[in-house]
Order: sequence, then structure tokens, then C-alpha cells
Amino acid sequence: MRLLYVIILLAFQTVVAQKHINGQVFDRDTKEPLASVFVVNPETNDWAITDQTGTFQLRMPNTKEVSITFRLLGKQEATLNYKKETLNTKIVVFLQKQDLRLDEVIVTARKGKKFSEITIGREVIEQVQAFSLNEVLEQLPGQAITNFTLNEFKPIAFRTVRPSTAANTGFGNKSFGTAIVVDGIPISNNENMQSYGGNYGPPFSPNFLGFGDPSSASGFNGYFSNANFGADLREIPVDNIEKVEVVQGVPSAKYGDLTSGLIKIEQKAGKSPYRVYTSLRDGTTEYGFAKGFKVNDKIGFVNLTVNYLKSNAEPRVSYTEYERITTNLMWSWASKSKNIRNSFSVDYGFNNDNVNYEEEDTDNKIVKNKKKDLSISNRFKWKFSENSFFDNLDINANFRYSDQLTYESKFVNIGGSIVGTSTEEGVYSGTYTLPSYTSVKAVEGIPISSFASADLYKTFNTGDWSHSLLFGTSFRSSDNKGRGRLGSPETMISAFASTNGGSGQGFRPYNYGENIRAEYQFSLYAEDNITRNWENSTFYMNTGVRLDNQFGFTTLAPRINSYYQYDKFKIRGGFGITSKAPSLNQIYTGPRYYDAVLGDYRYPGYYNLGIVQTFIDYSNNKDLKPTKSMRTELGLDYKLPFGNLNLTGFYNKMYDGITSEGIPSVRDMAVLDIQFNGTQTPTYQVTGYTPFYYLQSRLVNKFESKDRGLEFFMSFEKTPFKNITFDIQGSYTETVNTDTRDAYERIASTTPRPEKMAVLKPYDENSKSFRLGANINYHLPKVGLVIAVRSEHFIIDNTNYRSGNRLYAYIDENLNKIIIPEAERDTHPLLPLLAQNNALIDRSLQKVFHNFHLRVSKDFKNGFRFSFYSNNFLDLKQTEDVIDNGVPTKRPKAGMVQLSFGTKIEYQF
Repeated sequence: MRLLYVIILLAFQTVVAQKHINGQVFDRDTKEPLASVFVVNPETNDWAITDQTGTFQLRMPNTKEVSITFRLLGKQEATLNYKKETLNTKIVVFLQKQDLRLDEVIVTARKGKKFSEITIGREVIEQVQAFSLNEVLEQLPGQAITNFTLNEFKPIAFRTVRPSTAANTGFGNKSFGTAIVVDGIPISNNENMQSYGGNYGPPFSPNFLGFGDPSSASGFNGYFSNANFGADLREIPVDNIEKVEVVQGVPSAKYGDLTSGLIKIEQKAGKSPYRVYTSLRDGTTEYGFAKGFKVNDKIGFVNLTVNYLKSNAEPRVSYTEYERITTNLMWSWASKSKNIRNSFSVDYGFNNDNVNYEEEDTDNKIVKNKKKDLSISNRFKWKFSENSFFDNLDINANFRYSDQLTYESKFVNIGGSIVGTSTEEGVYSGTYTLPSYTSVKAVEGIPISSFASADLYKTFNTGDWSHSLLFGTSFRSSDNKGRGRLGSPETMISAFASTNGGSGQGFRPYNYGENIRAEYQFSLYAEDNITRNWENSTFYMNTGVRLDNQFGFTTLAPRINSYYQYDKFKIRGGFGITSKAPSLNQIYTGPRYYDAVLGDYRYPGYYNLGIVQTFIDYSNNKDLKPTKSMRTELGLDYKLPFGNLNLTGFYNKMYDGITSEGIPSVRDMAVLDIQFNGTQTPTYQVTGYTPFYYLQSRLVNKFESKDRGLEFFMSFEKTPFKNITFDIQGSYTETVNTDTRDAYERIASTTPRPEKMAVLKPYDENSKSFRLGANINYHLPKVGLVIAVRSEHFIIDNTNYRSGNRLYAYIDENLNKIIIPEAERDTHPLLPLLAQNNALIDRSLQKVFHNFHLRVSKDFKNGFRFSFYSNNFLDLKQTEDVIDNGVPTKRPKAGMVQLSFGTKIEYQF
């Protein structure tokens, strides 16, 4: 506390001595001054807005070099570095029009200037010609361009080996921990409860949620509901995005509720011409409109964007469609004195998945996933006067309301099955389904979330050290007011418990609005950006701490990023703790119903008697803690005469990850005495009880994952060939996933045994990935032409584990856990009764694979812009060797990108 008083006193003493940076901004082509340019020093968060003469003023920190960024919609963003001695006179800046006639066009992702952050500028986004944020992020190291489809949700995780399916506990935890922040407002998926099974089983298995179709005769294997996963990247169009910054390492203490990485998005705001465009690729079409109006100096600017997309998984038929409509209205203004800036926005959109198999399948299956979103946000910035204690205040607030409906129906013919319908425990006569009927299940969710944050900034000097302080707080709420899981037990057949030991859940409706309690997150955070300059070197450190209370659990998260730069060499490192709150869907499961069929007696034409016993577990997972991640990295940068080299090594450990665990349980199964009376319906009575052993399912914090690896960038700014730039990027990653929970297996035996369940040790799943990529770009500024070729090289892609003989204990009839002596485990009589696979599971890349992608963009002076791209434009048909029904076979390599074409046309006026 005494140290804090000293810092505040020193800050107050330096207010009087504050110096300034004065400058003026002009249009490079017309040489006219530019008003409304947003000027910011990223190190101190000090900002200014140019007046009608293009003039601005910033506070000058006590550093050897100052980095200043200039932003104006329609102009190329410029970040310029100034030596301290050059700031005594007014600086003059010229901004260019943002098109392909710029002197330099950056069309690939670049590593940031401070740490390991990666920046994706507007021209990169244009060159990718993306339909959503997903295709933009595929350009990053460790990611890969995939076969284009918008007919399943798109999650992402960083610095981990991507599994072949999203149904992986490690990937599910990490994708859920990937944060997306749009102009300071986080996008939350914590409230999404579009699942049907009450978390009975793996929490990150999309098809288990009940709305995918991996076994359909049509071959479709998509899934739509992203409950428990990260935000669906399909829902984020890129037309209104100005810049994306990806933090894969240690984020600022300002950002919370994350474990895997941070995606920061900056949207467009300001005056801009009319812009219309259309894109076409395979079975996907997109149309868009954008315009930025300046109303007047007092009211400010209004920006409007509208985007419509329709995608068909298979253009030759129409059974799988995705439709997206997004609209954004933003009003931004600044006070007359330019010390207050405010931005108010309203976003409204639709996202609809539709699968109709009525013509293709005999079960007439229909799947729909509909979502409507309304988001209202306000962003307020206030730059205090010179004699104020603090420099700046930022306040952000958001309210989001969604309406979701996930629906599935199909024709079922199972000959009349017995179902339980009771919502109380006991023995009763069950209900028979019709011999054939249409099964309908649906989930209606109304997720509601809110967010608010307030940040105070202060810059001051202590001798030769420069400090930029941040103090902030934030608040989040999560709720769901939907009708929840809908349907009828009579038309929802589940796996039933029975007298032979089988088990499973029966269905009952569950209302979210009546049973879900709003959950809250409160956060406090502070950080200091410290800079010290010497004659030929600079030391910089961002150090902070974050205190989170997430749904009642408190986490203290220190974070530090630092670098030391000497001439052309920089060494940097970072360490931090991050945490991610569980979702409402993981916490609130609702009562779980276990229906045991005790008897099935039928006399055709006279009676049908099904006797059912229902057990109920009240098993909300209120003890679930936030998942945490320890993140570390160490890197170096070196500026060569012909380019820049960046290397980053990382080690991340996720712990307290969420997984499902079986809990051995025993209930009293009724023993019946049945009295038959000719053609009359039999009567029965309970004469006793016998123990029934089964596994309850809980979500627990017993999953760990370790990731380590190396990323590198090599950009060649000078090449022997005029107008050609070249860069290489790569990523080597090792991932080890461990379910630290015990696994249980029911012992199948024809004779009574004291051992009721076997207890198996957890095992590690090991994965390795090594990928290289290169970009060759040919740019002709005079004619506004860019030709870019991207190559991908898959060198290692391996996953292996040995589930083997992991027996080490058993559960007896009293539910006691009995440890088997280690010397007896390999010969224990339980082993032959277990369905264990002793083989090593090894999925390794057999040979190096390659792919090449082409993109061409041309600007015309009349306002038109034409873009064309082709994935796998060499039409490489790469194969792999597999064993198919015992026969060695060659087949096309799974997951390799196929030849495809796309184009985009836009017009500005």
C-alpha cells in the first residue's frame, strides 16, 4: 500500500511538467488536411482526434522512441515511430487511400511489434476473401486451410494440436476458452444451452448433444449446436472488420474469461463511400452493403452494414443449408473539444441451419437450428484535462439477447417400446409407443448476457523510467430464459436401465427459465507498462494482476510480458495465469431420470403391461470450478538486412479442465410378483428389492492438457525480384491430454461376483504436429494488382495412446474401492471379463503432404474491385495407405483441401 501512495504522489508531481507531441495529418493525394483522424499512442492509451485543420496533440512519455498510430476509415492505417529528439517540432503525417495502389500492401498475417501477438490487417482480410472469421484465422501458424463448408459450427483453439474432430475433450475445453472481443466487448457463449442430454456423457461431443447426424445414409456428418464450445466463427462476417489481433500467448490483465487465446477485433467507423459486393464459392453466395455517413460536426458519423449469406453443402441437392443475415448500425461522435468520444451500436442478425432428408432417407429426418441475436453496445472514451489526476477513462457496456431453437424430427419404427413417464421415483405401469411414429425433440433457449467495464489510465515518469498504469473493473452476467428441452417421453426412446445391468437416461422436459439461476462474474485488474531506455537498448515490461470471481469461485491471476531490445536484437518472455468459467449448460443439468423396465407382458388383442421403475438423480454440477491455464513463452526477434526473423517457444498447461466422470452408485431394484388372470391384465406387487449397480454421470474438473512447441516467422522485405515479397511461417506443437479421473467398466459375468465394477487408470493421449507455410506476393501498385500464392506443408501429424491393461482396483458390493496389489494386476481374473484394447493406437502421417492456393485481386480506378481465388489450384490428389476390411488400399488423403474456386466483385461510389 505504501508503494501505491508513492506512485500516486510521483504521478501528481509530474502533471505540471507534462510535455506534448504536436502534429498535423494530411491526405497524401490531395494534400488537404484530414479531420477526425484517431491518433493513439498504444503504449500509454493516450489519444486525440484531429480537428478540421488536421491538428492533434498527445502527451509525450519519457521514452527514447514513441510509436503513434493514425486511423481513418478509407485510409491505410499508419503506425510511425519517432525519436524523442525529433518531437521538438511539429510532426507531419500523410495518409494514403486504402486500396491496392498503396506503395506497400501487406497481404499476410504478421507478428506484432511487442510480443508474440499476430496482426491481420484489412488488406489481409480482403485478400483471403473470407465469408467468415474462420477463414481469416486459418492463415495463422498452427492452423490449416480446410475444405470450405459453412454447414457446421466453427470453433478454434490456439497453440495445440488440432484433432480430427471437435469431439475431443482437450480441444473442447480450449475452444471454449478462446475469447473474442469486438471493440472492447466480449462475445459470450456461456449462456448457450442448446443440448438435449443433460450432460450425460462427454461434455464436448457435438453429436451427443443430439443434433448432428453421423450415421445418415446421405453421408452428412455435420453438427450445429455449439453448446460447451467456443463462439461459432461462422456467425462473424468480416466485411465490417478493420483489423484482427490474435494473442496466443499471455494476454493483458484487462482480458479475462479465457484460457486458450484472445482474438481482438476492431470494426470500421467513420465516413466511407457506398460499397456493394457479392461473393461466390461452390454452393455459397454472399451479398453485402456498407456506407458511412457524416451527418454534421455535432452529431458525428453513422455507419450501416448489411450482410446476407446462403450456403449449401452440396450444390447438386438442397438438403443441407446455412443462412446468415447480419446488420450493424453504429453511431460515433466526438465532443467539440475532441476530449470525449462515444460509439453506440446495434447489431441484429439471423443464423439458420436447415437439414431436410425427406427425399434422401427413409426416416424423413429434418434438423433445424435457428438463432436470432440482438446486441446493444456503447463505448465511451474521455480524455481528462491536463491538471486531472488520471489521463483517460474508458467505459464499455453491452446487452445481448438471443432466441434459439434447435429442432429434430424423424420417422421411427421400433415396434412399440416401453417408456417411463413418471417425474417421481417408484414402480408403475409404463407407456407403450406406437409401432411407428414421428419422433420430435427440440430445445428452446433464450440466452441473455450483459457486460460492463471501466478502465482508468495514468502515465507518469520516475526518473528514467516511464510508467503507464491501468486500473479497471468489469462485470458479466449470464442467464437463459428459454423453455428448455421440449418433447414427450412417449416419443423419445433412450437407452434404458434393466434388470441385466444396462443403464441410461430417460427423457423428461426441462424448463430453463424456471430452473436456471443467473450467474455472475466480477473482476478487478491493474497493470503497469514500464519502459526504460538507454543509448542503444530498451527494456519494456507489462506487469499486472487480475482478480476474478467467476460464479462464486475466486482466482488470482498474475501476468507479465517483457522484452529487452538491443539494436536489432530483441529477447522477450511472458508468464501468466488465465481462467474460464463453466457454461450454464455444464452447471445446470436438471434432474436425471433412470427408467428400468422390470417386466413386459403382452397378450395380443387383450392386454399390454409394461412395468417400469424410475430412479432420479438431482445432479446439477454446482461445484464446477473455472478451468485454468498457466501460459509461458520465450522468444527472440532479429532484424536482418533483408527481413525479420521471429522465434517463439511456448509451454502451456491447462488444469481443472472439465470432463465427465462416472460415479459408482447402487439403488434398490424392485422384485415383482406377477399374478396372471387369463385374458385380463395381470396384476403385480413388490415383494422385495435387489441391488442395482450403475454409474451416475457428473461433470468434474479432472482434465489436464499440456502444450509445448515453437512458432517462427521469417519475412523477406527485400528480394532480388522487384515487387515480390516472400515470407515463411511454421509451427511445431506437442500436446498431451490426460483425463485424471478414474474410468469404470461394469463387469459382465454369468456368475455372481463380489466385484461389481472394474476401476481403470487414466492414460495420456499424445499428439504432434509440424506445419510449414510460405507466401509469395506479387504487387503492382500502378495498376492495383496483387497475385498471392500460399503453400502449406504438413510434415508431422501424429496421435497415439495405449489404453492397454489399466486395471488397478475394483468396486465391491458396498461401493468400496479395493486396490489390487500391483503384482496381481497382470494376472487378475477380472481381466478376461473386460473389454480392454491392449493395442497401441497410432494415427501417424505416412508422408509429407503439400497444398497450394492462389489469390488474385485487381482494383480499378472506377471503383470496381475484382478478386479470384482457388484452393489447391494445382489439383493435387494425394493419397494414403489404409487397411480396408483387411485389404491394403490407397485412398485420397482425409482432410486434404480439394480443388475449389471462388470470386468476389465489389463496387464503391
